Amino acid sequence: MQVVSPELIENKRVLLRLDLDVPIENGVIQDDSRLLAGMDTLGLCLEFASTVTICGHLGRPEGKEVPELSVKPIVDWIEEGYGHIQLPEGKLHILENLRFEPGEDGMDPMFAQELASHGDVYIFEAFATHNPSVSTTMIPSILPHAAGLQFAHEVEQLLQVRDNPIKPLVVILGGAKVDTKMPVIKAMAAKADAVLVGGKLAAEIKEKGITDLGPNVMVAKLNEDGFDISDETLGAWMGLIKTAKQVVWNGPVGKFEDPKYNQSEKIAKAIIESGAKSIIGGGDTVSAVTKYGLVDKFTFVSTGGGAMLKLLADGTLSTIEALK
Repeated sequence: MQVVSPELIENKRVLLRLDLDVPIENGVIQDDSRLLAGMDTLGLCLEFASTVTICGHLGRPEGKEVPELSVKPIVDWIEEGYGHIQLPEGKLHILENLRFEPGEDGMDPMFAQELASHGDVYIFEAFATHNPSVSTTMIPSILPHAAGLQFAHEVEQLLQVRDNPIKPLVVILGGAKVDTKMPVIKAMAAKADAVLVGGKLAAEIKEKGITDLGPNVMVAKLNEDGFDISDETLGAWMGLIKTAKQVVWNGPVGKFEDPKYNQSEKIAKAIIESGAKSIIGGGDTVSAVTKYGLVDKFTFVSTGGGAMLKLLADGTLSTIEALK
C-alpha cells in the first residue's frame, strides 16, 4: 500500500477523500477529532499539489439533499484553520456531501468517472469509512492512488497488535452488538493474554448462552441494575491491566454518561497508570475518556471503532485492498 508523498502529488490535481462524518448540531461541529486527524495529509497536499479537491460523507441522506447534512460547517471549519495561509485562488475545493448523490452508495460507474475527473491522483484519508461505495472502492481503480498519513498510521498500529503484539497484551471490549464483536473476541483470544468483555456485550453473551470463548476470555459480572460491571469484576481485571505491556480498548464497560456508573473511568486510569502502550477506539470510548479529561494520556486513539474491530478480526479492510 503506497503512502502519500510529495513526489507522488507534486504539481498534480489531488482528489482527497477525508473523513467528514463528524457530529454537527445547529450548524456547529461538536467533535472535530476526525477532521484534525486528516490535517497533516491535507497540509501536505496543499503544499505540493496544484489543486486539492476534498470529498467525503456526512450522515446517511440516502441519495437526497438534506440541508442538515451539508458540509457547509466543515467548509467553514477548514477555511478558518487555513485562513492564515495565502493559497493561490482556486487551489482548494470542497465537494458537497457525496451521499447526496444516489450513485455514491449505489456504486454507479458514471458517478465514479465524474468524481475521478476532479483529480490526477486519489488520496484516501478516511480510516473509519470502509463499506463499499464509489469513493472507497471504485476511485482507486480509476486513478493513481495512495493512503493518507493517518490512514497508514492507523493500519500500522492495529496490524502490530494483530501480527506482533507486545506481551502481556490485554484487550478490553465493551459496548453492545455481540454478533459484530464475536469475531474480534475470538481473533484476539488467539493473540492476547486476556480478553476482558464488559458492557451490554457481557449481558448479550450471557443471554445467548455463549460459553465457548476460551480460558483467557473473561466475561464481566454486571452490577444489580446491569448498567456497569461489578466491583468484583473490576477487582479481577485491575491486576491484569496493571501488569500489561499493551492494552487495546474498544467500548465502554458501562453507562459512562451517568456519573454514578464510573467503572470505565477507573479502567481508563488503570490503563494509563500501567504505563502500557495503549490503543483505544470507537466513538463512545473516545467520548468517555474525553469526558474524563484523559484522551491525551493514551498512546494512540483510532478514528474508527467499527473499522478498528474489523481490521483486528480480519487482518484487512476493503479500503486497504482497494489501495493495494
